[in-house]
Amino acid sequence: MAYTAITSLMSTIQQSMQVTGLNLQSFYEKLESLIAITEKPCNMIGNLGALTRLEAEVIELACSTEDMVDSESRNVMVDLKSRNVINIISRTVTFGKLRSLLNQAIRDIDSTTKKWIGTQTSLDLKAQNTILASTSERALEPENMMVGHENEFEMMQVQLARGASELEVVSIVGMGGIGKTTLANKIFSDPLIMYHFDIRAKVTISQEYCARNGLLGLLSSITGKTDKPYEQQDDGQLKDRLQKLLKGRRYLIVIDDIWNEAAWDDIKLCFPDCNNRSRILLTTRNVKVAEYASSGKPPYQMRLLNCNESWDLLHKRVFLNECFPPEFEQLGKQIALNCRGLPLLIIVIAGLLSKIGKALDEWQMVVENVSSLVSTDVDVQCMRVLALSYHHLPHRLKSCFLYFAIFPEDEQIFVDKLVELWAVEGFFKVEDMKNIEKVGGEFLKELIDRSLISIQNLSFDGKIESCGMHDLIRELCLREAHNMNFVNVIGEENDRNPCAQLMHFSRSRSRISIQLNNPDDSIEAKLAIYPEKDARSIICFRGHWFVQKSLRFKLVRVLDLALVRCSTFPSGILDLIHLRYLALTLYPHLESGKEIPSTTVIPPLISSLCYLQTFKLYLPFSKDLVFPFILPSEILAIPQLRHLFLDWNYLQSYKPTKKSLVLKNLQCLSGWNPWYCTGSVFRLFPNLKKLQIRGIPKDFINHYALFDFCNLDQLEELEFCVTYPRFGCFLDRTTHQEGRLRLHTPPLFNTEDAFAPFRLPHPNDFPQNLKNLAFSGTFFRWKDLSIFGKLPKLESLKLGYDAFLDKEWEVFDEVFPRLKFLLLEDLEIRHWRASCDNFPFLERLFLKGCWYLDSIPQNFADITTLALIDIRRCAKSVENSAKQIQQDMQDNYAISIEVHIH
Repeated sequence: MAYTAITSLMSTIQQSMQVTGLNLQSFYEKLESLIAITEKPCNMIGNLGALTRLEAEVIELACSTEDMVDSESRNVMVDLKSRNVINIISRTVTFGKLRSLLNQAIRDIDSTTKKWIGTQTSLDLKAQNTILASTSERALEPENMMVGHENEFEMMQVQLARGASELEVVSIVGMGGIGKTTLANKIFSDPLIMYHFDIRAKVTISQEYCARNGLLGLLSSITGKTDKPYEQQDDGQLKDRLQKLLKGRRYLIVIDDIWNEAAWDDIKLCFPDCNNRSRILLTTRNVKVAEYASSGKPPYQMRLLNCNESWDLLHKRVFLNECFPPEFEQLGKQIALNCRGLPLLIIVIAGLLSKIGKALDEWQMVVENVSSLVSTDVDVQCMRVLALSYHHLPHRLKSCFLYFAIFPEDEQIFVDKLVELWAVEGFFKVEDMKNIEKVGGEFLKELIDRSLISIQNLSFDGKIESCGMHDLIRELCLREAHNMNFVNVIGEENDRNPCAQLMHFSRSRSRISIQLNNPDDSIEAKLAIYPEKDARSIICFRGHWFVQKSLRFKLVRVLDLALVRCSTFPSGILDLIHLRYLALTLYPHLESGKEIPSTTVIPPLISSLCYLQTFKLYLPFSKDLVFPFILPSEILAIPQLRHLFLDWNYLQSYKPTKKSLVLKNLQCLSGWNPWYCTGSVFRLFPNLKKLQIRGIPKDFINHYALFDFCNLDQLEELEFCVTYPRFGCFLDRTTHQEGRLRLHTPPLFNTEDAFAPFRLPHPNDFPQNLKNLAFSGTFFRWKDLSIFGKLPKLESLKLGYDAFLDKEWEVFDEVFPRLKFLLLEDLEIRHWRASCDNFPFLERLFLKGCWYLDSIPQNFADITTLALIDIRRCAKSVENSAKQIQQDMQDNYAISIEVHIH
């Protein structure tokens, strides 16, 4: 963490130079030489206590220096705005003060860091006896590689697919990390099981059981859609909806990691018994829960791996693709034996060995450490061995790993958001900030390669969309994060006063994660125990919060209130000058006598947040009354802005001039209205890489002629999204200068809007570096799609709901020469006529919700690059055509492709 504290300070100094024009380069260079020292790998020898205390000192010094640089730099900016003599003198004085303070602070950081590095290389980690308690969290298996249990798998397969006609519950019992979820997932995805059941769904319950989350998870799993359509329904309505979806169908429900009888009693009434051999598969650590829920049959007790199976698993993870001398194999067998048959331990140690490489002395050290930490208590043994992998992490990855402690158990962790947070927290070097997606992806891959993090979902183009963490690794993460005061969680069962727990290591500011399930709990009361200067980040996942009364943490840098109800823009946020990341959801209501709700008006002083890098503004999901955000032109005067995410919006008035601020850091712009897609506006975003253009039909119809992308040379991803709210308001061309809105009734959506011609510029006017293109709600003709085949670098094409109007897509002479990924989702297409020549390098084909489509073009079997066909919510004939393509490719080319049918 000292490494990332210093990189964060370097980033702050760099930002200060950009916004003030002050020359602080000498201080930056001193820190640059210091960071090179901290990058050296940590030897796995030493006493953690002294090491941690020194590291905490470095962190505290760096954080306080960051705050000072921010505050003094802002004072300089205030003086810059007023050019009279007094302010010029004031600026000079402030600059002198800043240099003096920085000089002393960096001397202190340099001295303490060198002590820390010296201690790190001289202490012996082999003697460490850190006791890490066992946990009670959910089991999310690191991977679905199953070794052993083949006979058990076949027995359970028969038990689920055959037997009595009435509904039966089958249970799997075992300790954390033993492979319960891996076995359940393998059964769930088995082709025989997939064929046998009409509906399959799975959900994780976990120790902190929340009935609503469980219901939403099951509904989402069954329908293949997000939770949003069900958010407005109460629990009774959700249960009723679930019952209706299951009634009369043969279903398999996997309920993973259930902890108590009460949770089972609450959810079991949702599963109707239709005497059609439906089944429920439970995984749990508690034998009593398994016996309570099972249908009279004894639960299956997961066993530990035997010696041969343990070695087999380690061998597959480490030795299979690498050639090692015989002495390494002997050490590997010792390590496998010492892991006591627990798959999770073997997988994590395998991840460590794969990073060590062929260094015999380091392998021997792992053998000794694993052996010395073996305990008769398998949970304690497991936690101690897992700690070895954490302490062996490079310094640049430790903060990234501990950041997972912020997220609640069972939370789906989206990679895009995770990497954004890593960036604004200062975990990346300044030079890496130009491509945070690439660097963040590399960091995440390293953690995955070490089996500390697992992949949960891939996007249709094969990128990691979301990730997770095994329960025992999460406990390790939580303990280490608490030890360093890196993260404090409000809302867990073991929630204690953070000022009283493990604070002898660090007094630096923490990140606060709010995870309150009880609506009666007050976030204000929980936050009251934190001094005003003790919060670096506040992220609210669950809980009721009166935001306006709680913005007393003036040094906070990350404020994520996207899941908190804000009736108006909280004015107190404008005083949080250190903010790097801000996410808000505003719930507008129309006030009497007003044309627009003031709740959606963003104040011009938003530009005073001069260090803001990521700004996200959301409207609540609603099919009824919808109001856009009214944005001030000052939103484009935030110099450090890198990511801007907006729901439906209009600028009050904006006419860019030659003197307008150029946002050189802006890389991602989402929700941009068609009104402002002009060359004069896009000139201000020269490094933009991702752009989503979003609005209602009238926005697009009236302004398509203005589209001018000629200045977006760096643009790689472009999306057009047309939305159709039932009620709302839109900006009238005649009143645009005043920013007034007209409330429209009857509904904004009508047939005239939907089928109005939506035009795009000529392909030559598109950015020629475009790799990803997406459309939804555009109601194109399929023939219009041919123009995009002329984009020279297009690799990914996503066609969402109502993107096209016609029922038949006949591809004639057009060719998509570099297209690799194609997604058709929620389209009313019936016939698709195309050949392999139209998509010569297609790799992945996804079809979702195309209920009327008759089949996939059969000669796709001649696309030899095709590797995956994924089908969700489509007709049986589509599934059959995919299987036929799979068979033809095997017969004709000896190529095996994956066909996933959900």
